[in-house]
Amino acid sequence: MAERQAWDRAFDPATGLRLRKDQVPAGTVLPSDRWPNFFSKLVAKLQWNPDAIDLGPSADAWPNLPDERRERLTKLLAGFRIADNAVSVHLEPFGPAAHNSLIAWVMFLQRRDEKRHANFFDRVAAEVLKLPGEEPEDRLAAARELAPPGIIELFEEQLPAMAAEIEAGNADLNDGMALYHMTLEGMVLSAGQRALLTDLDDGVMPGVRQGVYHVELDERWHIGFGLRCLIDYNPPRETLDAIMDRAEEASAAWGDALPDEIRDLIVPMARRRLAIVTKQLERAQAAAA
Repeated sequence: MAERQAWDRAFDPATGLRLRKDQVPAGTVLPSDRWPNFFSKLVAKLQWNPDAIDLGPSADAWPNLPDERRERLTKLLAGFRIADNAVSVHLEPFGPAAHNSLIAWVMFLQRRDEKRHANFFDRVAAEVLKLPGEEPEDRLAAARELAPPGIIELFEEQLPAMAAEIEAGNADLNDGMALYHMTLEGMVLSAGQRALLTDLDDGVMPGVRQGVYHVELDERWHIGFGLRCLIDYNPPRETLDAIMDRAEEASAAWGDALPDEIRDLIVPMARRRLAIVTKQLERAQAAAA
C-alpha cells in the first residue's frame, strides 16, 4: 500500500486515527465513528518505537545466562524473528479480500504493527543473540537454523500458502482469519509471548521484556479484531472446526521451548474464543428468526 487510496484518505497513516472533516480533502466521505474508529483509537494509544528500546543491558546479560535458559530463549526469540517477518509480508492480500475499505484499513494497521515487531526481533537477533550477518535477510536465515521446526512450518509454509490462496480467490477472509488471527496469533504467538514474559520477569533482560510486552499489547487488539470479523462474517461450521483441528498442532509448534503449563493453556484458550464466536452467532440467528 505504497500510494494513498480514496478510502484511506479519511485516516492518518501515522496513528490510524480517523481524521476530522477539516483535515480531509474536499469531497472525501468520512466513515462512521463507531468502528473501525474504536480500533484506530486503540492503535494510536499503543504506538511505540522499536528502535528506542535500550537492548544494551540485555546484550550484556545474555552470555551469563545458564546454558539451558539461553537455549530456550534462543528458540523463542529466533521463532519470533521468523514469525513476525512472515506475517509482515504475507498479510498483504488479507485487506483486499475483505471487500470492505474500513476492514482493509485496519488490516493495514495490523500489518504496520507486524513490521514494527519484525524490526524489534531483528534488533534482538543482531544485538542480543548476535546472529551472523550484516543484513536482516542474513539474520533471518540464521534464525531458521535455531527456531523450532513447527514455527517454520506454520509461518513459512502454511501462512504463505494461505495468502496465495486468498490472493488467487481460492480462499476467503474467513479462512485467512481462522489461520492468522485465531491460530497463529491467538494460540501460537500468544503462548510464545507468555513464555517470554514469564521467563524474563526477573528483570535480567529488561529491554527484551519491554519490547515483548509492547508486542503482546498489539497482538491483543489484533485477536479482538479477528474475533469481531469472524462474528460479522458468520463463518460456516467447518471454518470453526478447522480452528480447533489446528489447536493441537499450535500447542506443539514451539516444541520444548514452551513450558508445559503454558502449552496446556492453548487448546482451552481456543475453545473459549470459539465459544464467543458461536454464542454471538446464535444470538444473531435468534434475533433474525
